[in-house]
Amino acid sequence: MQNTYRVLALVSIFLAGAPMQAVNAQINTGDIAKQVHLVVDGDRLLASNIRTSNFDEIKLNARERLLDKREGEGIIIVITNQRLIAYGVVSGWRDIDREANERIETISAADYAGLIVTNKRMLNFNGESGVWGERQRRAGQ
Repeated sequence: MQNTYRVLALVSIFLAGAPMQAVNAQINTGDIAKQVHLVVDGDRLLASNIRTSNFDEIKLNARERLLDKREGEGIIIVITNQRLIAYGVVSGWRDIDREANERIETISAADYAGLIVTNKRMLNFNGESGVWGERQRRAGQ
């Protein structure tokens, strides 16, 4: 009889801890709430930053046109005919020039991370630090 109580007590402790473990697993997944939205207003790109309750602006250059865009929870990636532009909810707008005859192959944006793969290079953007990372691709890839 005493063993039965011990087993029941252990099962109760286990079951009492189970919901807490499930909650912790949900919290620790790294998911973040949507914090940025892109607004295109003529030759201006505006990032609606929910975290700071601001609209941060960057202007397009003469003859520059928007070709593609992606939004993550805390990042925006914009492709134009002249530049690769990124916005991080923490870091703001950052841009780099496109290379001659560079073709965009893939674009992705999730959480605070952006990735652009072109026929010439691979670029990533950290929306928290505002830093672009770049690696050249091998010829013929």
